[in-house]
Amino acid sequence: MTFDDLHETAAGAYIVSPYQGLVWSNIAAYDAILSPAVYGTNGYYYGMVSASNAAVNGVGNPAEIDSPSNFNFLSVYLTGTYNSNLNIEAQGFSGATLLYDTTVVASATSPTLFTFNYLNIDRLYFSNFGGQPAFGTPSAPQFVMDNFDFEFVPEPSAFLLTAAGALMLWSVVRRKRG
Repeated sequence: MTFDDLHETAAGAYIVSPYQGLVWSNIAAYDAILSPAVYGTNGYYYGMVSASNAAVNGVGNPAEIDSPSNFNFLSVYLTGTYNSNLNIEAQGFSGATLLYDTTVVASATSPTLFTFNYLNIDRLYFSNFGGQPAFGTPSAPQFVMDNFDFEFVPEPSAFLLTAAGALMLWSVVRRKRG
């Protein structure tokens, strides 16, 4: 997902949920090509992979992506907005159970593709910390994401569930006869 169908401005706006079937919390989309006029040339601009929109966690605070059904989080390009060597922790949950927890380190001058392969999750939580100021600006631990790659996990069909139940019932009846 490239965020390019959101038609944002350089200043951006929080993603209205649901978007692409997911619920986005504290994540804004913005036009990376127009961003230097507002923010200067920094990770907002350098984080763009697919012209022209990208997404950023609001004010550097944690961000969350939820879904009413399970999904697989495959990969994403990440860039520090103002800090290089920014630590970004991505946690994948199923309900309240933490299944995955990975911390990656992002540059502020070029996007890096990180592969996560978090399977069967319903919540993705991002937090970030550290790094060094990259553009002579005050430290700001914020990150840019682009080309967020995910897929929904297909629900088992009613036919498959019925067939599995019938097969189990058949094996129980067969054992009792034998």
